[in-house]
Amino acid sequence: MKAPTWGPNENLTLTEAELNACRPVRGEGGRAIRAFCPFHGSDRQRSLRVDVESGRFQCFACGAWGYMAEARERWRAERLQGKKTAYNGRKEAGKGITLGRAPTRLKTPVKAPQPSRDDLDELQAAFQAALPDSLGAEYLRRRGIPLELAQRVGVGYAGPDAWPGRPWRWGRVTFPLTDPAGRIITFYGRAVGAPEKVPKQHRHDILPGDKAYFNGRALAEGAGPLYVTEGGFDALALMAAGVQRVVAIIGAKGWRWDWARDVDELVLALDADETGGKAWRELARQARLRGRQVHFLPAEAYGGHKDPAAAWEAGVLQVTVPAPSPAFTVIESETLGERIAILHDEEAAGPPDLVAFRPSELKLLEGVTPDELRQVYAAKKFWRGLIVKKECQGVAPTVPRRKALRYRTLGRLECSVEEPCRTCDA
Repeated sequence: MKAPTWGPNENLTLTEAELNACRPVRGEGGRAIRAFCPFHGSDRQRSLRVDVESGRFQCFACGAWGYMAEARERWRAERLQGKKTAYNGRKEAGKGITLGRAPTRLKTPVKAPQPSRDDLDELQAAFQAALPDSLGAEYLRRRGIPLELAQRVGVGYAGPDAWPGRPWRWGRVTFPLTDPAGRIITFYGRAVGAPEKVPKQHRHDILPGDKAYFNGRALAEGAGPLYVTEGGFDALALMAAGVQRVVAIIGAKGWRWDWARDVDELVLALDADETGGKAWRELARQARLRGRQVHFLPAEAYGGHKDPAAAWEAGVLQVTVPAPSPAFTVIESETLGERIAILHDEEAAGPPDLVAFRPSELKLLEGVTPDELRQVYAAKKFWRGLIVKKECQGVAPTVPRRKALRYRTLGRLECSVEEPCRTCDA
């Protein structure tokens, strides 16, 4: 099971479309829905339970809990209208919502990061005082970063003998890593010098201690989307380009959702060759599960360079985030006689009132007969699951109507033959 990326007491949000992608089935006489948990990525046991009356869900494996987005919207609407919510006996999701307490089985709260040493404020004052007229200031100038901007966000300079971490002969540009309140937790130092003169193993150095963010105050201050970068110079480049709300997290695994409670929209400004990185995709998925909007700064914004810092240094950085394209297209299927949604990518969510097909599912359905397509559609409409292609390993391929494909929806096998196939046990 994957390590959780949410706080143990965090009240999470799940949309109906996201639940439908987790192969839900009704149980307990229709009072509950069981599904695979999207938070820890289970695909073997339906450990997530959703109460259809209150909209509350809980995973019995990882402890994740919260409420359906649709239930929250109805609850907010009732509060705005001054109405009291009460149980009305209806077996419909989201009716009579009463937000309950946290689950009784709680884990120990996530420990807040603590400063790595007692003299961090003194070090910060010394680093900032040493920055003007230093090799660090010249390095910033060569990379196109105004000195005033760097000083305003706490950037400093540590000479060869002043950096308490791994030494470098020309010193390091220092970045204070803070929490949302601005408290310094530790420091990151970037070795001064052209890339060809600084060995890769000496370029980056973080003092020991807990992780934090560069410009961490942006999590709690400012308006608009929060731009997230991997490195301090990427963040400085975006600031110099006019972005006011930006943080550098020094690696996607350092993200803390308990620090991002006031963030509704994220723009991930990643290296051009890492947009599809597994850790960043997981961060985007977790953001969507929490109801946040997520955008990726496209590679075209870097003008052929690898990251925001290099693009800014070359004078070609463009930080305008394009409006998100529609996640799906609705079409009228002549074969089915129904309207269906065609998703534009594998992670998109379709409309809750239509059956949606992902690109991978459409590929599996190539060459099927109309009757087979109607059968798959009926199963998918009922179970709201994914279509999985499997090869029959027995004698079925030798039988004319028993093809070597079968379609599995939510663990239920739906073959394209009228009689069960003994080989597939369908």
